[in-house]
Amino acid sequence: MTEQHVHEFSPDYIPPPGETISDLLEEHEMTQTELANRLGVSLKHLNQVVKGGASISAELALGLERVFSAPADFWLTRDATFRAHEARLEEEPDLKKAIGWAELFPIKELQKRELLPRGIHEEQLVAALLKFLGIASPKQWTSPAVAYRKSQRFESDEYALSTWLRIGEIEAKDIDCEPFSADKFRDALEQARGLTRLSPVDWQKKLVDLCAEAGVAVVIIEHFKASRVNGATRWLSPGKALIQLSIRYRWEDIFWFTFFHEAGHVLLHQKKEVFVEPEKRLKADSVDPKLVELENEANRFAAKTLIPARFDSRLPTMTIDEIQGFAEHLGIAPAIVVGRLQHEGFLRYNQGNHLRRLLKFVEN
Repeated sequence: MTEQHVHEFSPDYIPPPGETISDLLEEHEMTQTELANRLGVSLKHLNQVVKGGASISAELALGLERVFSAPADFWLTRDATFRAHEARLEEEPDLKKAIGWAELFPIKELQKRELLPRGIHEEQLVAALLKFLGIASPKQWTSPAVAYRKSQRFESDEYALSTWLRIGEIEAKDIDCEPFSADKFRDALEQARGLTRLSPVDWQKKLVDLCAEAGVAVVIIEHFKASRVNGATRWLSPGKALIQLSIRYRWEDIFWFTFFHEAGHVLLHQKKEVFVEPEKRLKADSVDPKLVELENEANRFAAKTLIPARFDSRLPTMTIDEIQGFAEHLGIAPAIVVGRLQHEGFLRYNQGNHLRRLLKFVEN
């Protein structure tokens, strides 16, 4: 993975910078009143700084530098470190209350992937999870069922799905993309059709690079046990789209259809739209009809891109012996033809599987 989480040193006590000021006053045989006069601040304010009740401003840090010769950066850093430590202590009760929430996430799987440190418990676990999710507190976490379409009924566990989606965002940050270009992306998809005939060792990086040149980050993230998701599409910025794919189903034809389906969302639908493709096909009676139509549009785009409509008439009568030659003529993997024939009912699901490969990916 691209982002590692390690144990961080977190001392139980950090002294306020005021203790150093007190030590320096004693060393210089100076009273707080004299120092306040030298700094041009009130004695009351200086006393609050010494006790840790008031922060050290940039102006005061410059004054301390001139009086004691300790750099202003030293005072500002000491004060910031102390304030952060105090804030952590103050939030501990809230973190403790959120332990139950944190345990709903696939913690063990995250630790196995080295996205959360091992050997941490309770408040530390909550803090590490918040850092992974990139949010300040549990209040900022939003269920994917809300964030990625209220109208869609997710059969997946929302915490596992949220985790999977977050990893996609993290991975996509490391993919440098050109500004999105619909024309370049269409060209990339045409080249991607040919890549389907290769093994992942040969095409995985090529696919990522091709799409990145068109402004689309492609990440392949192994699913979490309860996430039950095939893919997702969303825009990270106006000029950068993200296509995230799982490897829950390792059959190459399912993978490639999902990829071109997600590509259809990128090209056909608005940038504000976010799509998460569940494991099972959407049912018209369970979701917003508008969403069903958008999904159907993406399905048609994938089907026609992989096997152009002008060849549809050949499919109903195609025999297994003809599949390889037909696929070679189209420049695609035979498995894609088998998958289409099985889906359309022209082949039984136990026919032609010797022409389908199981894929194995290495993340990143």
